[in-house]
Order: sequence, then structure tokens, then C-alpha cells
Amino acid sequence: MKNVIIDSDVMNQTDDPFAISYALCSEELNIQAITICPFNINYKRISIMDGLIDSYFEAKRLCRLSGKNPNMVFKGSTNYVTNGFTELTEGTKKIIELAMKNKKTYIVCLGTLTNVAIALLNEPKITKKIEVIWLGTGNLLDDKFDDSNYKKDKKAFEIVVKSDVKLHIIPSYIGKFNGTSIYELKEHVAINPLGKHLCSLVENFELKIKNRGLQYIYDIMPVAYLINKKNFDYKDIDRNLVLKEETKLKSKKLLTYVYDGSSNYSVWKDFLNTLKNAPTNVFKSKYFFISDTHFGINKDRQKEFKLNSPEQTIHEYIKRWNSVVGKNDIVYHLGDFGNYTYIKQLNGKIILICGNHEEKDYKDDFESFRKKLINLGFVDVIKDGLVLNKKILGREVYLTHKPENTRDDMFNLFGHVHSLKPLMKNGFNVCLEYHGYKPLSEEIVKDYIEFILYWSQPGDFKNI
Repeated sequence: MKNVIIDSDVMNQTDDPFAISYALCSEELNIQAITICPFNINYKRISIMDGLIDSYFEAKRLCRLSGKNPNMVFKGSTNYVTNGFTELTEGTKKIIELAMKNKKTYIVCLGTLTNVAIALLNEPKITKKIEVIWLGTGNLLDDKFDDSNYKKDKKAFEIVVKSDVKLHIIPSYIGKFNGTSIYELKEHVAINPLGKHLCSLVENFELKIKNRGLQYIYDIMPVAYLINKKNFDYKDIDRNLVLKEETKLKSKKLLTYVYDGSSNYSVWKDFLNTLKNAPTNVFKSKYFFISDTHFGINKDRQKEFKLNSPEQTIHEYIKRWNSVVGKNDIVYHLGDFGNYTYIKQLNGKIILICGNHEEKDYKDDFESFRKKLINLGFVDVIKDGLVLNKKILGREVYLTHKPENTRDDMFNLFGHVHSLKPLMKNGFNVCLEYHGYKPLSEEIVKDYIEFILYWSQPGDFKNI
């Protein structure tokens, strides 16, 4: 899979959310971040900051509707390079971080090139590690530079073109192959919560009366190009041909220019099919509980599964986990996770309550450890125990790793104990070895709680 950053002025037009949704639902792309680039609309009195905030929350909404972690969205630049803005923001920092980490990072730019230009200015080392696919300009072969993605930040465009970054330019007119209507979209896209939301964006667009329900979905083209270049015609051209200022590059440098989309019916068909991957139960998350997975660490379990290698054992863990947990479900992991990178293969939004193994890993710097794990894909990391809202399990429940850290004033879920000790008079062990090596659903946990509380009347017995 290709590691991808989507850089977008999400709420500038209705087609950006379509492109982002296309990318998030694609099985060929690993979307690692969505960074928000600046835009303003003077006649609507929308400032850059207004656009930034609206786009930020819309991108998070698209992530949730796609079953992805909304923590991958980062606010980018608060002004244009043309206006002298070159400061790092959380978005440009994330571009640099991922570029330095990955062997190759593709950046799909759906707005101005501001964020990419600022990242290059602040860390030139990423030049050879990123590849930029940008939707912007008119027909370069006719010397047309008339779209807003270029005009709003010409200086950013100049910086990126003059750099050694591998650059692909897709002119905006290519997107006119994707003409559609709200009627077609309702028929083929509004089949899940994500598709219904995209249709609502088109319906609420202010020009819907003027355009009679017709819509061009321009911005899916860079995503489609990244997925399958065979659907496009392109060629390498001299970068000096697209530099408008007097100072030209002394040495010949090429960029890739996409001049036609001759197979764009294939693009549109793939787009419609890909959106079907969005979850249908996005608003009906289930809750699960587990502890002590020890991914990639505990080798004894290989014998229990009668498998030939640790890798097969981990594969069996993941298979069992994903057989009960959906992409949008919430999993409370009560400590001793193991190799944290395996989160990328697990369904669900995982909240980790630290166990003794996590304590060894974070030592005296919990916040750095927490940030690292959230970047990997954890929804949150809790240092100590957590009181669970009574709406989930019918009563307040305390989640912790070790049974000796449980509370006397409420029911407890815990882990850590691998011997035959699944129950206490006020608690229940969710260690995976007692439960078929897969997370327990909220329904099963509720049944256990009722059973334990029924049989553990005051003075009846101590720990089982």
C-alpha cells in the first residue's frame, strides 16, 4: 500500500469531501494524515481562519463516516507563502514527520501548495522522500494559469516547482469528465452514512438552483491517478515551461503533466465502487474488552494453537479479533498490548489502559509515549485506571490492569492474571486466555457482571 497524505481546503468546494472519501475508502492507499491548507472566499466573507476551522471539523467527520481515526486530521498554514507566511504548524510538522519516517510518502494536494512549500522550506531533506500529485492550473500547454489553487499562492507553486520534488500536475479541466447530478449520486452513492452525507453537501451547495442539480467532481482525479495511472495520458515536460517569473531554472528539470483522462469512465466506476467500502453501521458502535494480548512477545501461545511459527500465532490472534470487532467498534484494552505496530491490522478504535509492560515502555515520560501510540492509531492511552460511564454496561465500572488496583466502591474489569482466576466478588478478568483469545462484547460482559453480583452477596465468599 502507498503511504499517503491528503492536503486539502476541504470546505472550499463540495468536491474535496468526495476526493477525501474516495481516498479513505480505497484499499490501495494507506491514508496517514489529512492536512488542511488555507483558503478564503472574499465575497462570502470567509476568512482563512474560518475556512481552516470548518475544513478541520469536516475532515474529522469524513474520517468517522469512513470508519477511520479522526485523529489523523491536522490544521495547516494560517496564511499563504505569497503573503510571507512560512511558519510551521501542526499540519506542516506532520508532513515533515511522516516524510522522514516513510521510505516514500505521496502527498495528494487538492488546494494551494502552501503546506508542501512550507514543509520544504523548513526541512529540505524531505525533497527526495515525497511525491506530490497536485490538482491545479488550467491547460499549461495553452499557457493558462487561471484556477484558484494556483492564483491564491503563486509563491508556494514557484517553490515546489523549483525544488527537486517529484511533481505531477493534473489541470483542473480534467475533472470535467466527472460530470454528475444529485439524482445519480442519490442512486449510487447514498447507500451508507458517508454517501448520504456527501449527497447532502451537494444539495446544500449555494449554486444548486443555478446549476440545476448538476455537479463536477474535479478533485477525485489526483486520487484516481495515484490509484491507477493507466487511466490517464501524461508526459514529462520542462519545469521552466510553467514558471511565470523571469528567473528560470538553470538546469533542466522535469515534471509530469497529465493532459488527458481518456479512460475516465473507469475512474468514475472505481470511485462509485470504492465508496461502497464505507461502513453501514457507523452510528452503532459496539464496545469490546480484552487484555494481555502480548502481540509478538508471548511465544508460549504458539503451542496452545498448535501452529508452526510465532507469525502464524499472531495471524490467528488478528483473525479472531477481527472476526468479532468491526471497524467502527470501540475496544478497551486493559494493558500489556505487546508490539504496538500491530494496531494497524486490528479492527476497531482502541483505547489502551496501561499495564505493567506499558509502564516499562514509558518510564518517566508518559506524554511522549501516549503521543507516539496515538500517532500509530490508538484513540487514547490511559496511564492509570478509567471509570466507564454507566451507559455502556448498565453501571459504572472501573477498568484497570492489575486486580490489586481495583476499587471497592464499584464493579471492576481487570487483566494481568494468567492463571485460573477469572472472577472476584466485585470484578471480572478479561484476559484473552479465558475468552477464546478474542475481545469480549458488552453483552457478554454484562452477563458476567450480573452473574457475579448475584452470587457474591456480602459475606458469601471471597475471591474465586
